[in-house]
Amino acid sequence: YVVFLCVKPNVLKTVLKEIRKEVEGKLVVSTAAAVTVGFCKRVVPKARFVRIMPNVAILVQESFTAYCCDDDVTKEDREKIKEVLDVMGRSMEIEERYMDAVTAVSGSGPGYLSVIVEALTYAGLKVGLPRDLALISAAQAVLGTAKLVLETGQSAAQIRDSVTTPGGTTVEAIYEVEGSGIRQALMRAVEAATKKSEKIRKQWE
Repeated sequence: YVVFLCVKPNVLKTVLKEIRKEVEGKLVVSTAAAVTVGFCKRVVPKARFVRIMPNVAILVQESFTAYCCDDDVTKEDREKIKEVLDVMGRSMEIEERYMDAVTAVSGSGPGYLSVIVEALTYAGLKVGLPRDLALISAAQAVLGTAKLVLETGQSAAQIRDSVTTPGGTTVEAIYEVEGSGIRQALMRAVEAATKKSEKIRKQWE
C-alpha cells in the first residue's frame, strides 16, 4: 500500500502518531513542506517515507515534483512512486539537501511566473489589447517557451537569440527588460525563499 499524507507541517506529527499502527510497514508519501524524512522516521520508525514537493500546476497535470526517500525505501517503491508522480507532470528523485532550493525554484515558481504573466497582460492592455487577448497571448507565450526548453533541448538563451533580430522589436524590449534588473530580482527572490525554507525546516530536524 501507498499512503499519501497531505497535511500541514504543524499537524503532521499528531497525524502520524494517530495512524502509527496503520502505516507501519507501508510506504508513506508526505507533502508537508520542509518536514524531513528523518523527522517522520523518528515518529514512525517502521514505515518507509517519501517526501515530495509538487507545485500548484499539479491541478493540470503539469507539476514538477521533486522527491526524496529514506534509506528503507526499496527500488520497487521508488519505481512505483515515480510512476504515480509522472502522471501529475514530471518528477525527479533528488537528495534531500536540495529540497529547500527546489521549493524556492519550483514550488514557489508559479507565484513568480504569475506576476510575470500579470505584468505582460497589463502591458498588453497598456498598448491597446482587449483584456482576454492580452491574457491568453501572455500566458501562451510562457507555456510555449517552457515547452520549447523541455521538448527541444534548447537553452533559454538559444530561444531568446532565435527571436532577436538586429534592430528589431524584441531586442528593443530585451534592452528595457535587462535594464530593469529582472534577473537580479528573480535570483534574490529564489535566494530569499530558499533561506525561508531552511529556517522552517530547522524546526523539524
